[in-house]
Amino acid sequence: MKQQSSPASGREIITALFARRSAVALCCCVLTLMLAFYGIISGVLQMVPFFEDGFYAFIYFTMISNTLAALAMAFVLPSAVEGVRTKRFIVPPWVAVMHHLAATSIAIVTVFVLTFASWSYPELAFGGSGIVNHICSPILILIAFFCTENGYIYTLRDKAFGSVPFWTYGVVYFIEVVLVGEQNGGWPDIYHVVEYFHPAVALPMLFVYGFLVSCAVASLSNWFTRRRRKAMYACWTDGLDPVEVKTEAYGLGRMTGRTGEKNSIRVPLDILETLAEKYNLEPDDLLRPFMTGMKVGIREREPED
Repeated sequence: MKQQSSPASGREIITALFARRSAVALCCCVLTLMLAFYGIISGVLQMVPFFEDGFYAFIYFTMISNTLAALAMAFVLPSAVEGVRTKRFIVPPWVAVMHHLAATSIAIVTVFVLTFASWSYPELAFGGSGIVNHICSPILILIAFFCTENGYIYTLRDKAFGSVPFWTYGVVYFIEVVLVGEQNGGWPDIYHVVEYFHPAVALPMLFVYGFLVSCAVASLSNWFTRRRRKAMYACWTDGLDPVEVKTEAYGLGRMTGRTGEKNSIRVPLDILETLAEKYNLEPDDLLRPFMTGMKVGIREREPED
């Protein structure tokens, strides 16, 4: 008679989840970098026949947002690689904020193209490199942002900060188009903003538009993060006694010690604190067995190094 295997423990389940999510983060980073660089290069080359300097393309916010996305993914990539190796994907808070900043900038472009440019100037929105810069690259970058689980909850301050690149661009655009003017060497009104709105109305509208998009992107990310956390913590059943919970903490520590470097091991305080709250324990009750397990894990891997 075939013996039934015992159900997986909570730590085994979340380890599998972390491994899968790290792999998703790595794939998203690589694909986003490739597409962002393609969009930037193709946009610059598209300007060469019309202007002596192809980098004139960077007066378009599309190019700026793609550049920010490439930079953000370049900073996320090392954490994704480390996540695949250690079975847990974690990014520093400042990288998570920068990632949101880039995603907001891309979303601003996508919303503008789909709601305005696609109807008024479809050949510019979807012609040439436009289909990559305005649709393909932004969609992939937004998917990467929502699928790359940084575990960070964005605050109101983060939402305001996410609008800073667009706000800065709006101010520069106002100066170049309105105060300097194309006839005096400034920028042309490439987005026809001043053509349709008075400058005193257009600039505040841009500020509000940027902030609303940033809030939408951050709020959706927060919703995904909280939903994933709830699903992750549901891996542990309600019937565990304190000894079993401490055994789980010990197991987490042992796996962390076996996969992490001595000088860069991260203690998953978020998981330990949530487990302690769920089972009416003190965080220190779980931190001690975790540290013990981590030391054992480090010793187990030392002969292999």
